[in-house]
Parts: sequence; structure tokens; C-alpha cells
Amino acid sequence: MVLVRPTTVFAVVSGAFPPRNQLALYGMQIVSKTAKMWWAEKAAWFRNVPWTAIEPTLGQLEVRIHFGELAKKAKELGAVGTREKPAFSKELGRYFVGAAAYIADNMKGFRAPHAIPKEEYPSKKQRTFKTYEERKRELEARLKALA
Repeated sequence: MVLVRPTTVFAVVSGAFPPRNQLALYGMQIVSKTAKMWWAEKAAWFRNVPWTAIEPTLGQLEVRIHFGELAKKAKELGAVGTREKPAFSKELGRYFVGAAAYIADNMKGFRAPHAIPKEEYPSKKQRTFKTYEERKRELEARLKALA
């Protein structure tokens, strides 16, 4: 998936891109059809950003920090070149660059100390940052303020 703001698609022409850290606040994701989505008719579509992109759980923060530490370590070690992807990776291309290979090898099996069970994921309770009802109330409040 790719996180973009609709205006970013048109920003290619002007060269004025928003910073990545702001995309999660008002961006959208482009989702591609996978084999598990046999019911989807389109190859790709836009959707709202999951709210955990803005408010990550403790486990998500721990995984992101671990990933960053591995990336820094790979840079310090001077991981260069390419190698074939590891057997556990099915969705990536055929080759990894050196740093990606180092990260993939060291992320395998990592479990965040504060990871929550899948059944309790916040995204299972509230999928997007703002629900349909919240957006409707927001629209009513803005229209009331204009009147």
C-alpha cells in the first residue's frame, strides 16, 4: 500500500510535495487487489488511513523503533550489494539490497514486548481515524458555523 494525499498525485507536475509525516493526518491509501480479495473488481482504489497510523499502539511503536535501529545498524555495518530474498518473504521482489536483507533477517521472529493479541487490535474496533458518524457530526457543525 502507498500512503498519498489526492493532491499529491497532481503535485508531481508542480513539484510541491507534502512531508511524509503529514500524510497520515489527511492522506489516503492506494490499496491494490490481492489474491485474497477475489471479490474486488478494481485493481486498486483509495481508502482512509487507519487510525493507528496516527495513534500507533505501544507494540507498533516498539516494532517501528526496532526497525529503525536495524536500519541504522545496517548502515554502520556498510550492508551493500544484493542477495536473493529469504524463503519466508513471498511479497517482495526477487532480490534484496544489502540493508533490506539485514533488516529482514533480523526482523524475522521479532515480537514487540507490548504487542496485543490480534482480536484486540484497535483497527478491529474502529477501522479509520474518523468514523462515518463523526464525519457527519463534523459536517453538521461546520454548516452550523457558516449559518
